[in-house]
Amino acid sequence: MKLLNLVGTILLGISATSYADDTCGNPEREVFADKKCTKIETYKSNTLSANPILAITLHGDNAYIRPYSQYRVAQKIAKERDNVVAVGMLRPGYTDDFGRTSDGEVGLTVGDNYDDARVDQIASAITALKRQHKAKKVVLIGHSGGAAITARLIGLYPDLVNHAVAISCPCDINAWRKDMLIRNEYEPFRGDIDISSPVELVSKVSNSTKVSLIVAEDDDVTKPYLTKSYYTALKNHHKDVEMQLIAGDHNIYQVKPVMDMILKAL
Repeated sequence: MKLLNLVGTILLGISATSYADDTCGNPEREVFADKKCTKIETYKSNTLSANPILAITLHGDNAYIRPYSQYRVAQKIAKERDNVVAVGMLRPGYTDDFGRTSDGEVGLTVGDNYDDARVDQIASAITALKRQHKAKKVVLIGHSGGAAITARLIGLYPDLVNHAVAISCPCDINAWRKDMLIRNEYEPFRGDIDISSPVELVSKVSNSTKVSLIVAEDDDVTKPYLTKSYYTALKNHHKDVEMQLIAGDHNIYQVKPVMDMILKAL
């Protein structure tokens, strides 16, 4: 069913048109904002109020595997908590395990895909979903590359998210690129890129936004120091931040300590 066009305004002055057209018409599985269709999967608690909590989950940089972890985490959230609309969001350009693709470009997945254009698309989609569900609170959760986007977004859109959970975050993007060049010997990681890292945006994070960080001690993809430096920068700017260092490697999105932190944020 074709919906009427709804013209709204994104927080902090980004204009967004939130509507569904014939190719982006299922509000449970996609959101149309700023002329881009972003694919989602929506999971709802058995008990919902008129103003639920909106939880958005973002996946990492899956270069070879179609991402699905964002959907599994959202599904767990809705099962474990009342009054939550949990939305797994497919990042720009990615194709999921249902064969659906979000508008936008994946990029080289070397930090280039954390740029303003991708963050803008995700912020527009979140704003549209917040309005659609009349959410009283927005919790944004991201793993790895999704954590970098989460951390950049709360700096660029300080009034949009109430609580951010960043898991295994490459929060100093160019430092992370140097690590990955050594680890993977992949030339596109060579040199700095022109992008503001989360550690450079901490002064812009709202004092009312809670930030929860978690990383594993044996993570060799997004090394713990990248999360620790972001935590320290936030603390130095008197932001509301907590951090946990847990056992494990990079693949911790659905492990118990991480899920406990996510559920605590709701």
